[in-house]
Amino acid sequence: MAQLPQFQQARRRLGLALDGLCHDRWVLGYLRAGWLQPIAASEVSRRFLQGRPLMPLARRALYEKRPTVMNALVENPNPSMGYDWEMDWPALLYAPVGNPGARPIGLLVIGCRRDHWYTEEDVTYAISLGTTLAPMVAALRGPLGRLNESEGEIAQLLSYGLSAQEIARAIRVDDHASLELVESVTRKLQGIESDELALPFDEMRPPRRSFRQ
Repeated sequence: MAQLPQFQQARRRLGLALDGLCHDRWVLGYLRAGWLQPIAASEVSRRFLQGRPLMPLARRALYEKRPTVMNALVENPNPSMGYDWEMDWPALLYAPVGNPGARPIGLLVIGCRRDHWYTEEDVTYAISLGTTLAPMVAALRGPLGRLNESEGEIAQLLSYGLSAQEIARAIRVDDHASLELVESVTRKLQGIESDELALPFDEMRPPRRSFRQ
């Protein structure tokens, strides 16, 4: 059965690049009809594999074509650990994905569940990430947009390197149904060229900074 090694490699390199920004969670997605459709996320969880409406700060970042930051002055004593993290986490950074000056085609959402202050240095780095990620998002949004909701989840789970059996447990179907979905998704995504998903790691170097403990 075919896998998606180039998709797995792109996700791994993105995770390494994001080590330069303090975060507890991240989601990368493409834009469609006012929704963020995830391409990859920091966690293997179905709630982060499904599309959701754009938050107000996300819309502002896309309109202004530059990162938008929320730095809370007072830390929330009971931050959400789940799906509503964008509503009450104290530190969020929304970075548009696209070519400089052009209409964004995607969005990178980064957040800390504890108090943190995203600096201008972080914003500058997020701008470079948004530009670097543009070719990958452009290559994926067409093929992924043709997948149904279940197939979209499968594609993201494949990016983690999960087997058909592991995917069956994750989406709660039997092994035969999972295998059919995996084979369908890999066929539909095989047309994506590896160089379209290549992320130039040398251009994604994190800023030199000290991390909070």
